[in-house]
Amino acid sequence: MGRVEIKNIELGITANGFRNVLVKRFLSPFKKFSGFLQKSQWWSGERIEEYQLERLKKILKVAYEHTPYYRGLMEVYDVNPYSITSFEDIARLPLLEKEDIRLHHHEMISDAKFYSMLYKCHTSGTSGKPLTLYRDLENVGFEHALLMRQWQWAGLKPNDRYVSIKGDLISEDKTDSGIFWNFSIAENKLYMSSYHLSEKNADHYVRALQKYSPAAIEGYPSSVSALAKFVRDRGIRIPMKAVLTTSETLSPEQRSLMESAFHCRVYDYYGMAERVAAIHTCEEGSYHLIPEYSYVEFVEKDYLSDGYCELVGTSLNNKAMPVIRYRMSDVVKPGEGYCACGREFPVIESIAGRQDDYIVTPSGKLIGRLDHVFKGAENLVEAQLYQPDRENLVLRLVPDKYYDAARDGKMILAKLKQRLGEAMNLEIENVASIPRGGRGKFKAVISKVNGFAY
Repeated sequence: MGRVEIKNIELGITANGFRNVLVKRFLSPFKKFSGFLQKSQWWSGERIEEYQLERLKKILKVAYEHTPYYRGLMEVYDVNPYSITSFEDIARLPLLEKEDIRLHHHEMISDAKFYSMLYKCHTSGTSGKPLTLYRDLENVGFEHALLMRQWQWAGLKPNDRYVSIKGDLISEDKTDSGIFWNFSIAENKLYMSSYHLSEKNADHYVRALQKYSPAAIEGYPSSVSALAKFVRDRGIRIPMKAVLTTSETLSPEQRSLMESAFHCRVYDYYGMAERVAAIHTCEEGSYHLIPEYSYVEFVEKDYLSDGYCELVGTSLNNKAMPVIRYRMSDVVKPGEGYCACGREFPVIESIAGRQDDYIVTPSGKLIGRLDHVFKGAENLVEAQLYQPDRENLVLRLVPDKYYDAARDGKMILAKLKQRLGEAMNLEIENVASIPRGGRGKFKAVISKVNGFAY
């Protein structure tokens, strides 16, 4: 079963809203998992590891008994799913790459008869061709319960009214009238489009926020921070309980801007369509790897320094299409010790983003997290770094009416040269808007240079 597709977008929003509530809260085992997650968040580290190993054994058995791909793989690499005693036992299996899923997609889907109702999902395709994956009803319920726990950590209730600003489409009839959103009655949720964010449309967005008066706003950091800038520049107050961001790397400047405009804390959370890792933010503001969701390995690489690692994840809750030892194109820095919140979940100090969010210098050096070069340049709507080759870097800027090229542009170029060196040619390109990628996601860095040796 996939997402309901209806030509009338407004009718589609309503239909999908009722479908989401029906499936996630009533047809799935949402309530059972909600109760479980309320208890498991206070488990000891030792009890958490016991649970993970127990779930890992079950997933490996399902994969062996019901998927041709993993059955063949385990036989080739001499992994016996019935005699797993430690996490190290699965290390004999090779890492799973995106291309493996693409090539062996149908062989990875469980043939168990009770999976006749599968829920299709797709990756956004920001790093290449999108992947198609499948989930079972248990996975849908577990994930929704997990998301509601993140809401609880943020001080929110399931029925709080909120705004979502991601890659949702709006009919031309509405946009021509200055309406860039749709309302879902079932979810009590205002779906705003990230495709129409501009200074020209800013007043329409701000007035809609004021009228709807949401308890929270969730969306891509680039989109929510653009809204926050519109609010701040107009000198008005739109207080909320929380801002929830996801799907893009959140910069300190974006966080500060959103907290100032909406007078609340930002709760950043991380996940993916492959369902092999989840990172949520607790009440203390710490990132936590969610251990009930998946088993994650931190893999050190030569190109990474300062304690950063690649993530390799195994889903613990999707029997419909097991994903085992999946190599994510994401980099994080694990923290040390436990958080003051009292949970013995692993702490993540920093989420650095995906590997294709790096600039490769002429000397081969890899540079990530360049968002700080824009610090102090407040007269920008948004910006993007585009690297067509190793010698050149194009800085795409969407300036606002206060932008001063001699001041703001010169400052940004100077900061980039400090970090990238004199050998790289830098060019500023002023544009009216920056196109979004899959599902309306914004990419701060697009590099056509392959600087990674795997």
